[in-house]
Amino acid sequence: MMKARIVLGGLGGWLLVACQVALGDFTIDTTKLAVSCESGSLRCAAKQLQSCVSGNEWRVLATCPLADSCNLRSLNCAACEPGSYQCNGSQPQLCDAGSHWVTAGSACASASLCDVPEDGSPANCKPPGCPAAGQVQCQDGHLQRCPLSQTSWQDIEICASPALCDLERAKAQLAAGKPATCVLPSCSAGQFNCDTGSPRPCKADRTGWDTATTSCAGATCNAATGDCSECAIGSYVCSGQDLKRCGEQRTWETSSACSSALACNTGATPNCDPPSCTPGEFRCNTISALERCRSDGTKWEPIEQCMNRVLCNPNATRCEVPRCPGAGAKRCQGNTQQTCRADLTGWDELIVCPASGSCDPERGCLDAPCSSGAYRCNDVSLETCSNGAWTRLASCQTSALCNASLHVCTAPSCAPGERQCQGNVLRRCNAARDGWDELETCSGHTKCSPETKRCEQG
Repeated sequence: MMKARIVLGGLGGWLLVACQVALGDFTIDTTKLAVSCESGSLRCAAKQLQSCVSGNEWRVLATCPLADSCNLRSLNCAACEPGSYQCNGSQPQLCDAGSHWVTAGSACASASLCDVPEDGSPANCKPPGCPAAGQVQCQDGHLQRCPLSQTSWQDIEICASPALCDLERAKAQLAAGKPATCVLPSCSAGQFNCDTGSPRPCKADRTGWDTATTSCAGATCNAATGDCSECAIGSYVCSGQDLKRCGEQRTWETSSACSSALACNTGATPNCDPPSCTPGEFRCNTISALERCRSDGTKWEPIEQCMNRVLCNPNATRCEVPRCPGAGAKRCQGNTQQTCRADLTGWDELIVCPASGSCDPERGCLDAPCSSGAYRCNDVSLETCSNGAWTRLASCQTSALCNASLHVCTAPSCAPGERQCQGNVLRRCNAARDGWDELETCSGHTKCSPETKRCEQG
C-alpha cells in the first residue's frame, strides 16, 4: 500500500477554494462565503439558537428570553434538566443544579466530533479521523482533504494512477486559491503512439509512452491496433492528446491536438471536447446532483446524487448527510415524539408524552410503559424494553440497517462515498448504505474505468 503523504494546504486557501467553487469567476467577498461552519451543526450564540446552513451561514431557529433557556437538546427555548448534557458547537456543556449551562471539559476538534450519548452519560469528544481541517494527502491514488468536521478523509478526486497524485502540485494549487486536482494522464489504457515509427503502448501508470512492442518498417505503425499494419481510410484514433485520422495513404495523420488525452473524442463526431468549466469546480445541477468539473475542464462529472437541493453543498464539495431518514419519519427522543423535516435537515418536536406512559415512534404517546423484552428500531437506535423503559442496545450505521425482528444492526453493503463499475454503469453507495445508486451510464466510445471510477474513452 502506498504510504500517505500529508501537507497542510492552508485552511485559508482551502476556504477560498470553496468560494471560487461556488461562484466561478465572480468577484466575491470571501469572508462571507467561506466554509466557516459545519452544515447542520447547532450552537447557542447569546440568546439565539442557531443552525449552520450550507457551510457559510448561521440561521436563527429561535430567540430565547434568556441565554440559559437556549436548549440544543430540545431545539427550543426551555430550561435545561440538571445533569443533562448538550454540545454547543464543539463545546460539551452540562446543565448544573441551577439549570445553567456550564462548560464540561475541553472543546472537541469540531462540532461533529462532540457526542451526547442518548443513555444520559456525559458528553464526550470522538477522536478525529484526520489531523486538521484543510490538510491534503495522497493515498493510493486518491487525492484527499480533511474537512472542517475532521470526521474522516474525503476524496477530492480519484487519480488515474498513484503516480498522478502529486501532493506538491496540489499544495501549489491551493496556495494560488485554486481547486486541487490530479495530474492529467498523458494517455489512456490501450492507446499507442507512433511518433518513433513503432507502436509504443501507454504506460500502466498513464504518465507517458512505454517501450515499443515491435519494430515497424517504413510508415506502417498503426496507432489503433498497436502493430505494423495499414489503417482503415477515414477511421479515427486517439493517441494521447492527438486525434488522428487515417488518410488516403493508409497512414495516420494528426487531425487535431486536443488540450488533453481526456479531451480526445472518437465518438459519432470525432473531435476535441471544448473547455466548458473550471477544473475542480463543483456545482449542483437541476436534479440536486453534485457535479465536479473534470481536471481538463471539458466535462461535468457526477459525484453524488443528493437527497434534495438543500443538502447539495458545492461550498463544502459534498452532499450533506441527511439528519433524518425521510420527510415525516418519526422517532422518540426520551419521552418526546419528533418528526423529520421535509428538507431532512433535522427533527421537530411533535408532542411530549406524560411520564406515566411511553413514547412510540409511530403511534405517539401510549398510556402504558413498554413491555419488557420487546425490541424496536428508533431512528438508528436498536432498543429493547427493560423494566418499562426503552434502552439502546446499539446504534446502527443508518436507520435502514436497524432490524428489530432479528435484534441486530445489519452490516452495511458499502462505504459512504464508495463507487464501483457494474459493466458500463457507474454506481455509488446510497445514503442508506444498503445498496447502490446509478450515477452515470457510460455511452458512445466511453467505458466505466475500474481505476478512476469514472467514464473514460475506451
